[in-house]
Amino acid sequence: MNNRGVFYLLLLLSTLNPVKSDCRPVEEGQETTLTCTINTATLSCPSAIALIWKKADTGIVAVCESHQCSNYLNSDSFSATISKRGSTLAITNVSRIDPFNMEDKWTCRLCGDDKKEITACDKLEVYAKPEKPSCTVRENKDGSDDIESVTVSCSTINVYPTAKCSFKRRKNGGKFITINKSPTYNHTQTTGSLVYYWSECSVDVPVEELGEGTHSFSTFIYPDVTDGIDLVDETAASNTVTLTLPKTSITCSTEIIHGYIKGKSTKCTCVLTSDGYPKGQAQWYRGSQVVPGVSDILESIFDINNPVQNFDCKARSTIGESSRSKLTVQYAFFEENAVSMKSSTSIIDQCNDTNYANNRHPIICRVLKDKIYPAPIFSVSLDGRTFDVPREGYNSTMFYQSQFYPTPNIGGVYPITCRVINKITDKTQEQKISVTFRKPPLLPPKITIKGKTYQGVNARNRITLAAGHTEDISCQVEGGYPIANTTQLTCGSLTASGGGNVATLTIQKNQLNEEMNGTECKCTSHHVTGCYNNNETFLELYVTSTARSEDSLVNVITKALLLAYLCQFFW
Repeated sequence: MNNRGVFYLLLLLSTLNPVKSDCRPVEEGQETTLTCTINTATLSCPSAIALIWKKADTGIVAVCESHQCSNYLNSDSFSATISKRGSTLAITNVSRIDPFNMEDKWTCRLCGDDKKEITACDKLEVYAKPEKPSCTVRENKDGSDDIESVTVSCSTINVYPTAKCSFKRRKNGGKFITINKSPTYNHTQTTGSLVYYWSECSVDVPVEELGEGTHSFSTFIYPDVTDGIDLVDETAASNTVTLTLPKTSITCSTEIIHGYIKGKSTKCTCVLTSDGYPKGQAQWYRGSQVVPGVSDILESIFDINNPVQNFDCKARSTIGESSRSKLTVQYAFFEENAVSMKSSTSIIDQCNDTNYANNRHPIICRVLKDKIYPAPIFSVSLDGRTFDVPREGYNSTMFYQSQFYPTPNIGGVYPITCRVINKITDKTQEQKISVTFRKPPLLPPKITIKGKTYQGVNARNRITLAAGHTEDISCQVEGGYPIANTTQLTCGSLTASGGGNVATLTIQKNQLNEEMNGTECKCTSHHVTGCYNNNETFLELYVTSTARSEDSLVNVITKALLLAYLCQFFW
């Protein structure tokens, strides 16, 4: 910046009314210029004097006629010139020492008339720049040795007039911003013929205002004159202050599996992993609210009405809040003896009719909700060894449960086993229930006579018997569970009943005669399920008194073949 001040006096040419000229501060020992701006050609003065320069406490400094000026004080410190545009007073060595102390009011009088005085400078401000400016940063701590604020202090010597200070700060090497706080000043005047000052200024900045980061400071220390801040360079503080936020972590007393806490309760601690500067505190929050009565240790118990709970472990200090650690409390547990099974009946009839699907009886496997979390999956086995693919259950008011409709291929007593699996811990529990599946036989009864078997209602079920022979006829039902409970075999007036799946009838030789020709033998069986529908087999008897019976025909044919074989040797 140019240290030479150039000052202008603006005069309204039409009225010649006195106006003030703008004069800027000037450094002592330097030169400056004051100006009265006026068209001197328009002046009409009664004498040869066109303009007089005057200093308030000293008096006349220079006198100008229409074409030239003379130094009235006969001093090398002043020289004046005049032109058509006005007059200029040059001060070659600005001083604050009498008799030429230039901190004064400067005027010019047109035509030497006191009534036509123009102020060129209301007061010429003379300054001395501060010497050896320096700044330091002090950390102010509380009784716990923790930082509360920062004080930036600056001092300088040989400044005139007293110093003013403008403080700035920046964070992490960014842009400087002004600290908008009023500084505290302390000024001490020096001794000697020429007055200077030792000046000190300081400002306090709370750490809340600074925030996290590395903070540096700079200050403009300048003489208290108009626009004095533009006369000096910045002075940087010799040290910086680094503030850090605290950090937290969470530890829980129980094992965590896939984000689930194993068990039904836990104690979790919110602790500082880094104290921060200033030192912070750890605190549990639920949402935006502090968890009441809890500082660092949080005790949590499973709540069936609120199974998933969210907490935040926050670290806070006077400079702000650090990034929080989140805790989602959801438990994974499976208490012992928690599984139960039930069926509306211990006996299920598996009939082969179309109504069976609408009359099935479910087997329900369930777990109380306060005995397991999260919701389990279910699998079932008919033999206790081979289980089907696990499936999700469904919720009721008190239970997680699943229902099954077992359909074994063969009737019998089955140990139905339900396996319940906790998806997180993989812990399983099993429960068994014994169910009897009753199933009717698939095929009609079998009638067996003379080594031949007949089955069902078929018109071709016919056998030829020779009269006068004793024949055994049996009827048997195969399959089903349990076995058929009653079986009856009837041939004409002859009847035989069995208490199970077999009935046997003997036709005596005196009973087997031609009167039984065309007799129908009928075997009927019943099953406990009541749904053995194809439970009848019919056989028609054809009785003859000659070798037309099947046995006689066989004997005749056999004898004929034997006779033909023997004859070929004799002929």
